[in-house]
Amino acid sequence: MPDEIIEGIMSYLSFHEASEARRVCKLFNRHCQQKLNRGFSKIDKLHGQIQKEVKNKLPRRESERRNHPLARHVDILSAIETRLSLLGMSYSKYIDSGLCCFIPGKVLDELHSILYRLQSSDQPPRSHEFLQELRDISSMAMEHFDEKIAPGLKSRLPTVNLPYPFSDPCTSSTGFFQFPTTTVRTPSMRSEVVNLGIQVRGQTSNVQQVKRDMSEIRNSYTYYKKRIFDQDKKIAQQNRTICELEKKVNDLNQKFNDLATEFQKLRENQDSGDSRSSGPCLAKEGFQEEFIEDVKVSCTVKNKALKRKSGTSGRSTGVKKSRK
Repeated sequence: MPDEIIEGIMSYLSFHEASEARRVCKLFNRHCQQKLNRGFSKIDKLHGQIQKEVKNKLPRRESERRNHPLARHVDILSAIETRLSLLGMSYSKYIDSGLCCFIPGKVLDELHSILYRLQSSDQPPRSHEFLQELRDISSMAMEHFDEKIAPGLKSRLPTVNLPYPFSDPCTSSTGFFQFPTTTVRTPSMRSEVVNLGIQVRGQTSNVQQVKRDMSEIRNSYTYYKKRIFDQDKKIAQQNRTICELEKKVNDLNQKFNDLATEFQKLRENQDSGDSRSSGPCLAKEGFQEEFIEDVKVSCTVKNKALKRKSGTSGRSTGVKKSRK
């Protein structure tokens, strides 16, 4: 089957499916390795492109960047940069030597999904929530590679013979004694230095993010401490008010008890006095009734006399005498 057809078939596979399809045969292994290596380099370039676009949109002042709508984008891209640098430090040396490919295809799928969601979202979640899955699977992949695969690949790394300034003088061909030359593995120092620089930049951005988080936590702590102090002050004031009200309630209860005892005494005295003065009261009531009857009789008599004298001519003099 031509390579173009196989590559067309591979284009329909995800990176995780391509990493699983490597076990089919040697031909599939070769094409899947190429797909995984190209995918890692493409994601690295895509990340650099997105990071450059985001940084061009940010203001130059550091204080204005914190409240900018793209602040979360910057944090997420910095964390992805750190992850890419760690993955490159684990795999790039062996990929450059042709000993293996970028094995964890699931990590590439997750990176691809995160970068495209980051491009389409205006307000993504916080970095620790957005990149939790990526941290987990990339950490497991690097640990498995370092523990299970890398020890077997280190012995297959190419070696080089170094001249006198970089080796033991006794091993140089111009020395007096000829010893077998020592072999040193190529460390690919340039890629290591580049990866270390990327890692340092990523860690610097992470440290800045941690400092910002600590500043926010410190401000929140101060604010809530002040609120707790105010609440304690209000509680103390309310406790004092409650004590005063309890004191007043106790005083009113005491006064009420005193009045109740006095009222009870007065009621007892009134009951005893009523029982003693019941006879004289009845006599007084009879005398009052007789007096009222006499007054009524005298009033009727006077009215009749006034009516009789009203027809006479000397009404005014009779009225004056009657009034006197």
